[in-house]
Amino acid sequence: MIVRNVMIEDVTTVSPEDTLQRAYEVIQGKRYDCLPVMDTSRHLVGVIQLTDIYEACMKEGRQVALSRTVGEFMVPHPITVQPDDLIESAAKVMLQRDIPLLPVVENDVLKGIINESDIFKSFCEMLGVDSNTTRLTLVVPDRRGQLARIAEIIRDAGVAIRNLATFRSQVRDQYQIVVRVETNSTKPLVELLEQHGFKVIHVEVD
Repeated sequence: MIVRNVMIEDVTTVSPEDTLQRAYEVIQGKRYDCLPVMDTSRHLVGVIQLTDIYEACMKEGRQVALSRTVGEFMVPHPITVQPDDLIESAAKVMLQRDIPLLPVVENDVLKGIINESDIFKSFCEMLGVDSNTTRLTLVVPDRRGQLARIAEIIRDAGVAIRNLATFRSQVRDQYQIVVRVETNSTKPLVELLEQHGFKVIHVEVD
């Protein structure tokens, strides 16, 4: 999945000349943590974060700070992503830099924004949450060919795989594999997997 698929295109922005009061009202109304800042040529010049506004109010007093301009407190030259970047890449940047929102830019034009909520929604979709499927969690050794063998067993049982994800286990040299399958008859499938040596530790039907 790419950023373009989940980004918010209808973006509200502020200008460097807007007051912090204006930025605060927009942030509160949109329930964002920060906003892109655009100049008169519609170029992205920064972002203003809610934490920036709070810090300004603490230093200068609320009444004085909120009358100051966004340009005085914004974060210039913000980190951005492109519409065709992978969701995983955007999530990694946001996690590493502790950024709640990323502007999405293409050819120096602001195309949208992506925030933490968008990331959570995309990962829920990737994992098949609320997909009316059965979730199986298996523990497998860290050996080549395990995923292929599990897929073969499920296929031969006449069951379709909807989603699949792998997670490193707390036990060394083991992985947990989460498979969402289109069946409500879980017992025969679980028994078949365990007959082939795959331990099923959790079963949940949406």
